Amino acid sequence: MSEVLIIGDDLTGSNGTAVQFTGAGLRSVTLRSDTPAEAVRTYRQEYDTLVLVTDSRHLPAAEAAAVCADMVDLAWPARFVSSRCDSTLRGNVGPETEAILASVRARGVRAVGLCMPAFPGANRQTVGGLQYMGGVRLEETELAREVRSPMTTSSVEDILRAGTQLTVTTIELPLVTGPFEDLVAAFRAALASGSDGTGPDVIVTDAFTDEHLARAARAAIAADPEVMWVGIDPGPGSLAIATAMGLSGSTGAPPLLAVSGSATDLTIAQLAALREHRTVHVVKPVYPQASWIPDVDRTARAVRRALEKAGSGDVVLLASVLEATDIVDLGETAANALPVRLGRITADVLGTHAVGGLYTTGGDITTAVLEAIGGHGIEVEEEVVPLAALGTVVGGPHSGIPVVTKGGLVGSEDTACVCLDRLSAAADLRSRTGL
Repeated sequence: MSEVLIIGDDLTGSNGTAVQFTGAGLRSVTLRSDTPAEAVRTYRQEYDTLVLVTDSRHLPAAEAAAVCADMVDLAWPARFVSSRCDSTLRGNVGPETEAILASVRARGVRAVGLCMPAFPGANRQTVGGLQYMGGVRLEETELAREVRSPMTTSSVEDILRAGTQLTVTTIELPLVTGPFEDLVAAFRAALASGSDGTGPDVIVTDAFTDEHLARAARAAIAADPEVMWVGIDPGPGSLAIATAMGLSGSTGAPPLLAVSGSATDLTIAQLAALREHRTVHVVKPVYPQASWIPDVDRTARAVRRALEKAGSGDVVLLASVLEATDIVDLGETAANALPVRLGRITADVLGTHAVGGLYTTGGDITTAVLEAIGGHGIEVEEEVVPLAALGTVVGGPHSGIPVVTKGGLVGSEDTACVCLDRLSAAADLRSRTGL
């Protein structure tokens, strides 16, 4: 029985969205809008995700709205509904959103649009309520010269309001990336806003990473679990909502393991940002009495316990220094032994527990981890940021596992988050495809 209904305005984009839902373990089918009603009802019984393609991007607004309303009528009920739009917001985004919201509300459901048009994998970002393509405003790209749908603005609110009566508000990046409880409070405030306290028709949220989309989706549902959040986006945002609702059919990649033995101020700041913006399970090395050389067995047990508690996409962080107060004068013997012990702990853990990928910071740590797990080297695939690379382990029992390596004094405060975002995507791909 289909729990997810996606109404898409063109075939290729809708197929791309269907692939994302299939990758999350939800069997998905894409159907043309002229598919007979009886066939649609049959497919509803066979697939988790029903994607109905309207080919309405370049129709007159009223026609586009009418066909979208018909699609809701044809495929209802559903636990989650999405209005799949172009990643550059061309076409009848506002009228189609208005029609779908009205159709869902006509069934006695409190429906609010959650518009998260960022598509990190396609280099589309939403910042300050503006949509960017490769960091450039839409109206400053070649889309401004498109014949059928010229883009004259990058304001997501203006695009949604064009030709509609929709009320729209935006939650911007500082809230999306800040403390989670503040983000939940922002959603609650938005839902209670307005003269009648009913809130807006649509809430737009900034994002430029998949984790931003996931945080916003989780916060929206936490703000009011009774609201049906209708996705308005090119696919990743709706997948984030469905996943936050627990509709994902797969367990996803195992948790990620990050290993840090650096005591620099920059590393401390990077790990603090990581803990603030991702779900991180922290493990500090266990030291024997009167020694600063980690106990391998006891620390490995602590890491394994953390992995058992962690969910897909979570990070288990093994770090010797998290705060300035953790810094001690190790002495030469302990300083030399620390990377070796962290490598042995990593190898011990990988011997019994799967991880989706490894993140190591610092050349000594990376070398020690690679040696301990029996890796001959790393097949380098891409630069994540300067002096931080994504690749896979080559050789040994853990050959093929994704790894991101970063120098200890590399990057800015958000670099660990960027690296773990990229590692998470690589781990998810390997989990889905085996590649």
